[in-house]
Amino acid sequence: MQYRRVIVFGAHPDDEIHMASAMAKMASLGTCVVVVIMTNGSEGYPRPEWKDEIVAMRAREMEACRQVLGIDRYINLGVPDMALTNTKEMLQQVMRVIRDIKPEAIFTHGEDDQHRDHLATHALTLEASWHAGQPVSADLGASWHPPHLYYYKNTRLAGPTVEYDVTDFAHKLPEALATQVSQHALFNRTRESFLEEAAKLKVNPPHTVHRFILHPWVTLPDFPPLS
Repeated sequence: MQYRRVIVFGAHPDDEIHMASAMAKMASLGTCVVVVIMTNGSEGYPRPEWKDEIVAMRAREMEACRQVLGIDRYINLGVPDMALTNTKEMLQQVMRVIRDIKPEAIFTHGEDDQHRDHLATHALTLEASWHAGQPVSADLGASWHPPHLYYYKNTRLAGPTVEYDVTDFAHKLPEALATQVSQHALFNRTRESFLEEAAKLKVNPPHTVHRFILHPWVTLPDFPPLS
């Protein structure tokens, strides 16, 4: 996981937090971690009175999360929630991002999901990762083929699996979740409970491993070293 540049794709603000500890560890080791969120979070309001404020609220929460994890930046493509589709326009937007960042690895949603935005994110990132490496659409930037593509959630693929020890960063998951105040009703938690959990994990972190599933098209040139 000692990449120079990676992209983590999320359908909505907070989906990427599933791999918060891994992102924090990679960033601490000098990896440029860029999070690309497809939607603007417009339907993520648990209270009717938040409807007109939720997009701005979630933008602030993304920035707070970025600071907690120490990652490079967030890019939000701004599609309204529940409206993400695999159109030519969206495909080319994702291609442009990939060609601009030139990631050595991409992390994205798997195929085993019920949410339409999650499924569209899976399809778009998979297709754009391939197209970005082809000699096409040159106005979107120079071709770039991401060598590695991983699923970090919601896949039925069994492997190959990469296990990444994030024990020293286990507290970053609840710290990141604490920033997502607008979503605490969905989590059935409070900011205070997340921060209390984080404080305990800092003192006594359990052995924590994040498992990533490599997409079948990834070719490993040699056998990884054994430890």
